[in-house]
Amino acid sequence: MGFLLLYQRRVSEQELVVKKLELKMQQEVVYRTLDAVEDERKRVARDLHDEIGASLSAMRLLVAQLQNAVPPSEEVASLTTRFKSVIDDTIDNIRRISNDLLPQGLAELGLTYALEGLCESAMALADIDVTLRADEEPRLPMRTSLIVYRLVQELLNNAIKHAEATEIGLELRYTATGLQLRYADNGKGFDFDQAYRQRSFGLKNIETRARMLQGQVEFYTKPQQGLQVAVHIPLTTNA
Repeated sequence: MGFLLLYQRRVSEQELVVKKLELKMQQEVVYRTLDAVEDERKRVARDLHDEIGASLSAMRLLVAQLQNAVPPSEEVASLTTRFKSVIDDTIDNIRRISNDLLPQGLAELGLTYALEGLCESAMALADIDVTLRADEEPRLPMRTSLIVYRLVQELLNNAIKHAEATEIGLELRYTATGLQLRYADNGKGFDFDQAYRQRSFGLKNIETRARMLQGQVEFYTKPQQGLQVAVHIPLTTNA
């Protein structure tokens, strides 16, 4: 009987080791995929800025030169002004898309700085007031910062596109057990169970990003009662 118990214990221990290895391999695959996606984002952002942005700036200069080269008239002045306006709007859109693809200042100045820029962009896009409160930031692994940034980006995008919110509150706290992120809006809310059963991409993306960092996420919402999200991420992870 003792031999059998010992054998069963060793089998259980081996199964646990195998499961841990499988989980580690799955996590490594997820991280490699994430890194590949972010590398592609960086490439596209730089191409937009360096090539298309430069071309548009040259076009704007040519329009200004054309205006000076031809005899002045109200029609020509009106056309060149409209051309400049279209080009300027396009440059602004490319800058916004580039910033979405490549978080400005995240690597150099930290997560809080990048989130402040993200909140400012959200307020510029929609009639919405975003408040960010954050503790003094500890030194975070770059991957952790990037995943948290993308998680908040997903929350803000959902609020702008679907929630019809006018106010959003974000809190970033650092405790002995990890990073605590709290989000709340005054939007129209939704039936969480129904949205989850329908595999809402926004909810799944938020949940997946939290799990990438071995974190937990909780959603609180009802129709016409806004949305609250609580995320806890341990900072002992090797991400």
